Amino acid sequence: MKTKNEIFQLLGFEPNWICVIDDMLTYNFGKPFKIEVFPNMDMEINANDSLKPIAFEIKEMQDIKAACPILFGVCGARNKFNIHKDFLPYIKNDDYSSLIAKSSIISRSTRLKNAVFMDHQCLISAQTSIGFGVCIKFGAKIGHHNVIGDFTDINPGVVTAGNVNIGRGCEIGLGAVLSNNVTIGDNTFIGMGSVVTKDIPANSIAYGNPCKVVRPNNLWTI
Repeated sequence: MKTKNEIFQLLGFEPNWICVIDDMLTYNFGKPFKIEVFPNMDMEINANDSLKPIAFEIKEMQDIKAACPILFGVCGARNKFNIHKDFLPYIKNDDYSSLIAKSSIISRSTRLKNAVFMDHQCLISAQTSIGFGVCIKFGAKIGHHNVIGDFTDINPGVVTAGNVNIGRGCEIGLGAVLSNNVTIGDNTFIGMGSVVTKDIPANSIAYGNPCKVVRPNNLWTI
């Protein structure tokens, strides 16, 4: 990540997520950074920082600087996708940075695109490909030869076995387990604690043990 500058730019705003980003920056670099927030819509902007206040500055979209690190200020596939689309006139994918906790372990053969957020104590195994804008949260374990599509969120405690293919714009719920060789189609939500033993088609909401499609996902399409 580019760290010559003392500024980190967050695209979009979520009151809890800015706290996660601020703590991660301090943990990784041993000092706080100036945070600039670039909202893509009119909204009330107050961080959920009652325990330890976070200083940040609100900026206009057109003032973004490609020379400074750029991160998504939100999680969630639909949120990240819409923000990415709104900022296309100002920045390109290569301008985004990633933020990866020092406590996580990434195989040397793993390939990561830009705008990845990886929380503490995650493990990424050999020959795995992580797409643009992916968020991998606390303690997730991603197996070998996995493919994770752009904008997907992997929630805390998820475990994937080998040769798993997760599509674009998915959300894999807290503590879900994905068996060898399964494919999750684009825009699919896998519920908390599910055990996925068979392929799940695109645009689905699925959960259970074993995981089954419950209904179509009409909430978002990326």
